[in-house]
Amino acid sequence: MESSGARGWKPDIVSMEFISNPYPVYRRIRAASPVYLSDDVGGYMLTRHQDCDYILSNPSFGKDFERRIETEISRQNKLKDGDSIVPFSKSMLFLDPPNHTRLRQLVSKAFTPGAVERIRPFVENLARDLLRSADRREYDIMNEYAGPLPAFTIARMLGVPSKDMKRFKEWSEKAVLSLDATRPREDMIAAARATSELGAYFASLIDERRNSKSDDLLNSLISAEESGDRLNREELLSMCILLLIAGHETTTNLIGNGFLALMRNREQMQLLCDDRSLLRSAIEEFLRYDPPVQMVARGVMADSILSGHPVSSGSKVIAVIGAANRDPEVFENPDRLDITRKNNRHLSFSKGIHYCLGAQLAKLEGEIAINALLDGMPNARIAQEPVWRNNANLRGMESLLVTT
Repeated sequence: MESSGARGWKPDIVSMEFISNPYPVYRRIRAASPVYLSDDVGGYMLTRHQDCDYILSNPSFGKDFERRIETEISRQNKLKDGDSIVPFSKSMLFLDPPNHTRLRQLVSKAFTPGAVERIRPFVENLARDLLRSADRREYDIMNEYAGPLPAFTIARMLGVPSKDMKRFKEWSEKAVLSLDATRPREDMIAAARATSELGAYFASLIDERRNSKSDDLLNSLISAEESGDRLNREELLSMCILLLIAGHETTTNLIGNGFLALMRNREQMQLLCDDRSLLRSAIEEFLRYDPPVQMVARGVMADSILSGHPVSSGSKVIAVIGAANRDPEVFENPDRLDITRKNNRHLSFSKGIHYCLGAQLAKLEGEIAINALLDGMPNARIAQEPVWRNNANLRGMESLLVTT
């Protein structure tokens, strides 16, 4: 299923060499065949910004993968009955209008600017607390800081007891494997089991909280109402699992990837240390330069043309966000980290009706986390080369050891 435009060259996008640094490969694919048919992802990889922007904004490319994903992956991996591979498929992540519109209207009230801003003091205090142990010779940014900070934050917002955080981290790390189509069968089975356990946990928590008066995100979701409509039980469970994964894993990687980029670009790190008013544009640049989510899939709903290449209805297209964010047709010096970059049109939070509802929360956490790191370890250096997680889609590190 290789694209002829690649002239016989086939990129290996499941190798650790690729995962450690995918950007030279993206650049080569874009030059040779910007609409590249790949066996590894089971569809067309789009590496131009204009094509990715188009499919993310156009209703001719849908997100309702529930039946297709569960049927296809379950068949390929011969999962047992009851092992749902995408148990959060009732969430907005996998739905098109009108179902998507209904759910977004119901949950959007929980993510207003005011609701997000109320969590700021908690995140600031948490960042300081997590960095108190950073006076040691070596410190693992991922496991001691970037991982716990968003995990504790989303747990706080959902009203989840802190004693359950270790289990949450384990569930989340396994559940996200289902979002990477290149994963082997055993990983998909582990993902299905983890999300099933998450669902059971949240079901119990929801039952406990239905009559509670606490002011947290879970209660807001339980009581969310729009024109007499409410989330049903299955939708609530899917939304909770989605919030845990989207609100934890991706923000962890934003923080980790961003700080790694600063340490590898010392002049940019010094610039940000000296002028914290650049924090907002720095976060936007981290999202562009090394995005936490590398690929976003869509189903082709009608025959289309992308960069002169026909794609037929029923096929799958993948917006390669990591490639689009470095398209030289859109970004000057795209492989250069520039925290002062203007008009940063990255696609890291998607586009159109599926623009990430939690974008403001992720940015707030990112700003607070990076600011605290610059205060606490302005002279941080990479102690050893980072260990990347074996995931071609969700780009992040297993560990990032630094000397402080």
